[in-house]
Amino acid sequence: MSNMNNIALLEQFGFLAVTGKEALSFLQGYTTCDLDNLTVNNSSPGAICNIKGRMIANFRAVPFEDGFLLRMDRKLVPVTIEFLLKYIVFSKAEMTDLSDTYYCYGMMGSADNFPQADNTSSQINSDTVVCVSTNDQRYEIWSTEEKTTSDDARQWMSAEVRDGFAWVDETSTDSFIPQMFNLHAIEGISFEKGCYLGQEIVARLQYRGKLTKRLHRGRSDHATNTGDSLFNKEQKSVGTIVSSQKPDFLAVIQTKSGGDDSYQFSDGTTVELIDLAPQSG
Repeated sequence: MSNMNNIALLEQFGFLAVTGKEALSFLQGYTTCDLDNLTVNNSSPGAICNIKGRMIANFRAVPFEDGFLLRMDRKLVPVTIEFLLKYIVFSKAEMTDLSDTYYCYGMMGSADNFPQADNTSSQINSDTVVCVSTNDQRYEIWSTEEKTTSDDARQWMSAEVRDGFAWVDETSTDSFIPQMFNLHAIEGISFEKGCYLGQEIVARLQYRGKLTKRLHRGRSDHATNTGDSLFNKEQKSVGTIVSSQKPDFLAVIQTKSGGDDSYQFSDGTTVELIDLAPQSG
């Protein structure tokens, strides 16, 4: 992996391994994506939902040993394990928190032998390299080796926000349906696979319902944190910030909030938002 630059350690991410003879059949019943389509040359975004269709966590997944490796918010790895524990007892599969074994690095700029299409992946030496975005040449490197970093994570996470990638964390777990994070627009939801926990809600929204909350991107010098609320001019809460890297942030906003659809923080500071969700959703 020569000529790598702008490498940052993404400490907020951890890893969940699900392995065993029935790892695939087990995960197919609890993930929004179709893991049966995964090969050693691609990755998949997806989510694990509760019965109400709300995400416990969302992730990127690649094949791993006799199962799969899921990269998600580090603090949600034990939460996800606890959530799935009552179901996995019926399967010949096991879960392992590998957050202390694997490092997640973000890299901006290409290098020899890197994958060249979104959601593709490659094994380079002992590392897994996932192409996140070809638009700005962004990659994730999953490695058991500690690497020398030349950048902090702020530039990487700002690019994540600008590209519209939101990750469920402690403030947003059990709160949002996958479409509210645009998973249907990035191949993170399969509407052809079999049943999975929460599928009825997710599918009904796709085929019969209307997405009442959408992902928006905002930019402001106002200090923001995940979990903060946004308000309309009547001071009614109409949205929640789900990712923040000043001055950029992502928020899930009600599509019809009343008033003149102007948005502001609790102190009255106004902000302009861009709807990132596909309008057919």
